[in-house]
Amino acid sequence: MAKTTSQTPAASSGKKAPKPVNPIINLYLIAYNWASFAAWGYVLLQTSKTLLETGNDYTKVYAVVGDQLVWVQTAAILEVFHALFGLVKSPVGTTAIQVASRLLLVWGVCTLFPVPEVRSYWAFTTMTIAWSITECVRYAYYALNLVNSGPAWLLWCRYTFFYILYPVGAGSEAIEIYQSLPFAHTIHPGYYYFLIAMICTYPPGFFVMYTHMIGQRKRYLGPAKAKKSE
Repeated sequence: MAKTTSQTPAASSGKKAPKPVNPIINLYLIAYNWASFAAWGYVLLQTSKTLLETGNDYTKVYAVVGDQLVWVQTAAILEVFHALFGLVKSPVGTTAIQVASRLLLVWGVCTLFPVPEVRSYWAFTTMTIAWSITECVRYAYYALNLVNSGPAWLLWCRYTFFYILYPVGAGSEAIEIYQSLPFAHTIHPGYYYFLIAMICTYPPGFFVMYTHMIGQRKRYLGPAKAKKSE
């Protein structure tokens, strides 16, 4: 499912004065976020190009971006370590769960089951597009905020696009897992039931994430925020 964790340099809270930002950590995070933005942007570009060149033939998308998607998403494991070592203020558990859910899709479904029912199904393309747009906005937002230059339009995109991208992304993920069920028995019956259990977590998980983002939107774009900025 889509990610909501923060990637700003960690600082102490409460009555104590905030710790000064480590310039080396800040530079690393800026580089990481821009590199991630570029990688996801490339996946989105290649996906769009493939659809345009093939007359929207989604069955061709995995052959072009499948391997790239796997490694771009796998690189997000670094975000767990960012949170673990205090480089950012993101909760470690939440970050790990969000990254793991994506890794299940790219490794435990799309890579593990090299069949048309999974790789050539339309849900793979919609999932890839939703992930790519979400991550391009998210990483650009984080990178620019690290240098205190995030534009208002990007803030709006960050807390508005989710209205469409979250349902599309989460729905496509669940469908991809469902498509893999007939083949899961070839791995192990336990894996089949594990995937069913994962599908069952999507409705409550989506509700929590979606309502959280609605709350975040009110916090950052609500009337009180607009009035304060005047």
